[in-house]
Amino acid sequence: MKNKRLLIILILCLALAVILALILIFNSNKQNSSDENSLVVVSPHPVDFMIPLIHEFELQTGIEVDLISCGTSQAIASITTDDSADLMWGGSILSVGQYANDFFPYQTSEYDNLYPDCQKVAEGINCFTDMPSVLMINTDIVGDIRINGYQDLLQPQLKGKVAYANPKNSSSSFEQLVNMLYAMGEGDPEKGWDYVAKLVEQLDGNILDTSSQVYEGVASGKYIAGLSFEEAAITQMSKGKHVKIVYMEEGVVSTPDGIYINKNTKHEAEAEAFVDFMLDYDTQSFISVNLGRRSVRTDVSDSASVLAKDQIKLLEVDEADVVKNKDEWISKFETLWEEFTDE
Repeated sequence: MKNKRLLIILILCLALAVILALILIFNSNKQNSSDENSLVVVSPHPVDFMIPLIHEFELQTGIEVDLISCGTSQAIASITTDDSADLMWGGSILSVGQYANDFFPYQTSEYDNLYPDCQKVAEGINCFTDMPSVLMINTDIVGDIRINGYQDLLQPQLKGKVAYANPKNSSSSFEQLVNMLYAMGEGDPEKGWDYVAKLVEQLDGNILDTSSQVYEGVASGKYIAGLSFEEAAITQMSKGKHVKIVYMEEGVVSTPDGIYINKNTKHEAEAEAFVDFMLDYDTQSFISVNLGRRSVRTDVSDSASVLAKDQIKLLEVDEADVVKNKDEWISKFETLWEEFTDE
């Protein structure tokens, strides 16, 4: 009888082991299947901007997106050091261009439909949207203060009332730094540092961590003016916020942001599908009409909410020179900031 009970126990244990093994195999296969049809995307884009686009991408492709929202510097760190991050979505090509060797050399199937300037970029960089730097003004509290450009931000009434994010953290703020250097240096960025030093003093010890703090701070009335990007201001206006856009009279730099695939991605096909989806006609048209961004496609018209480019004083920059000097310029800005805050 005792041996019989032991035999029954042994049979039950073996059966349980088989069941557990089958469960583990099933879950492993399910996980592998899920992993094969998924994508980890890191992005500094505003979440409100990304959600409808990701939702439609998932519906059309069946590819599940694991979205990590973060600042540009953190996104760059993820895409260049973390193999689990498949793709970086956003960040201007001036900010991210120096990391081109870390990207998978994919050229979108929509390449022939892009503007020439958005084709002639480094291998592994696909332009996504065109993003002019702008000033964002709170119309409720600006009163009769005239703000038409960078020089106007130095008025005494605006001391401590101008929002700007650290260009080390934010690609849109780095774009603004580049814009200031070229505009206030009249084409020579080295001559623009005198203005940057004056702006640092005008910030009155307040530098923000993220670009979202800039446009949200202006929209809420914490700041009168902010150095931001066009789409952010349009989004705030669409939410009923009392803000307006100023295209700097000294000149505007308009640079595309990009989509960058990790060269070590394990989901190459899914990442390529993401790039092509974001650059196809329907998506770019939706972005232009509903999300306030300028398309990089020649066959998509700009939003009615933005000023036509022929009405903006556009500035040309030496992209190779900007990419080469990015770290040095950020370091120089931080030195100016430290000198002011140490006083």
